[in-house]
Amino acid sequence: MSNNANKNSSKIDAFGITDVGQVRDHNEDAIDCDIERGMFILADGMGGHNAGEIASALAIESIKHALYDVLTPEIIDSEIVDYNDALYEAITYANTEIFEQALENTEYAGMGTTLVMSLIQNGKALIANVGDSRLYVNNGETLTQLTTDHSLVQEMVDNGYLSEDEAYSAVSRNLITRALGISEEVEVDLIEHEIQPGDIFLLCSDGLSDLVLDEEISAILNEPGSLSDAGKKLVAAANEKGGKDNISVILITMRKAFSDDSGYEASVA
Repeated sequence: MSNNANKNSSKIDAFGITDVGQVRDHNEDAIDCDIERGMFILADGMGGHNAGEIASALAIESIKHALYDVLTPEIIDSEIVDYNDALYEAITYANTEIFEQALENTEYAGMGTTLVMSLIQNGKALIANVGDSRLYVNNGETLTQLTTDHSLVQEMVDNGYLSEDEAYSAVSRNLITRALGISEEVEVDLIEHEIQPGDIFLLCSDGLSDLVLDEEISAILNEPGSLSDAGKKLVAAANEKGGKDNISVILITMRKAFSDDSGYEASVA
């Protein structure tokens, strides 16, 4: 990976980790961190006969394939690309790929995956999500969830049937209302967020957010140390609370001085 291929990449630090947890016998989560292109993807698969891991891996593979040419270093900083359109088209393409695979292979019937991802371009984070995997931003003082869960419980909260506290312990909180691959069409939320120096973005599957409270996540992110230290602590916190699901975390930050081109950290555990 070239350090000067993309002027954006030298200002990004990132760390990703995925863990099977304490209960499941295999990992249906998938993550991908591409610092050179400023692209970060997390998918939490579902389906019988290990189809969940097929769906999550196919989502990432399809999105990367669709965005590869758009995010080449030669045009990544140009003004000719509409990243909103490109991202939406890539996700709808992934949805079609998963849906058609499920139709063609009976063992994959009903498979699907959540998706949360971000493109970091020109000081902005373009965020997309489908399902209940989340993206938070931590500014050193507060942790804010930027995505909205596409779940039955969230709809009940939005409609006033449940409080936030009641939602946290609701038995139906994992029933999602959107996912990639479960129908021919998919509705995608797109969010644009202006990055502030020192912001830390957290992408995570519900294996983390179902077990570790927001204030506990924030406390870990505010501790001194590297992104890899924080990522491993988040996974450990979920495992200490039972690790009932696969746990995946991606942490991203822009260097505090945007003019600092001293290099980057990128790793996936």
